[in-house]
Amino acid sequence: MIWQTLSLGLHLGALALWLGGVIFFLVVFGPALKELEPGVAMRILNHGRRSLEAVAWTGISLLLITGIVNLILRRQASASSLGRFYLVALSIKLIVFGAMVYHHGLQVFKYGAQISAMTAETSQETVSWPETLRILWQRWFTLLKINATLGPIATLMGLVLLKS
Repeated sequence: MIWQTLSLGLHLGALALWLGGVIFFLVVFGPALKELEPGVAMRILNHGRRSLEAVAWTGISLLLITGIVNLILRRQASASSLGRFYLVALSIKLIVFGAMVYHHGLQVFKYGAQISAMTAETSQETVSWPETLRILWQRWFTLLKINATLGPIATLMGLVLLKS
């Protein structure tokens, strides 16, 4: 029982780490940069993006590990099979989690590299955002918003798993 509680606590902490970073970036960090000059804002936003990626990958890794441990512990605690309802809820949660990881992967591996390269090429004294860089950031933020929407769904599915 103590291992299950510990694993669940780590799982929730990892969720808070990942989603908390996403929400902070959307609600606080991104909007605050609108007050800065474009050349400075680009660099700070790119630095924040890299920091968020490090925090997010840590959270994702912990979620995956603790999720597997939670499933193993749940299976050991259950004398019979997990049940159809539990397996359906788990499948939905895994699909949502997979979609979130996929979106995060797109942010990091598709858009992140392009954003870093274009930011490095742009002068810090620039007075406006280059159109191509602005479009990349819009796509990156769209994926971030999708994950911010999917996160609570995954959380609710986790609650369903706890209650079933």
